[in-house]
Amino acid sequence: MTRTSRLAAVGILLLLTGLGAGYLLGRVTSPSAEPSTGPGATVVTPLTSQGSGDIEPDLVVLAREAIEAAYPEFSDFENQPSFAGRSVVPAVVDGDYYFVYQVHGSGVPIAQATCFRVDRVGRVFETGVFPDPLDSYIGYRRVDPRNCRGID
Repeated sequence: MTRTSRLAAVGILLLLTGLGAGYLLGRVTSPSAEPSTGPGATVVTPLTSQGSGDIEPDLVVLAREAIEAAYPEFSDFENQPSFAGRSVVPAVVDGDYYFVYQVHGSGVPIAQATCFRVDRVGRVFETGVFPDPLDSYIGYRRVDPRNCRGID
């Protein structure tokens, strides 16, 4: 399958999910595609918003491929070298897929993060970076994927 046909498949699948076809495929209780088992890998629980349906693993894989095609530096993110590990947290909000690509810190839960949104058509948007230079608190345990601000 070529990269263009994969991106087209992402758009079609995300559009169908947005229209409700994905809601009929069943419920998923595990995180995105197979979690990394490399050194420092972290298994995370995906987030969903009220009434947004469940995260579909196949759509997570396709959306991540779209992100990694647009931003090649995030390819194989969990396995890139890092002192305290890396993880990707998927979320679905109102039919759009959001991802937090986060680098874990030593002494702080999250040292750095970049957030993305993949809409129903398969377009990729960077929603922000963490930490915000204007935010003085560095001990956040989670990042809101919609705006890349620390929470908790």
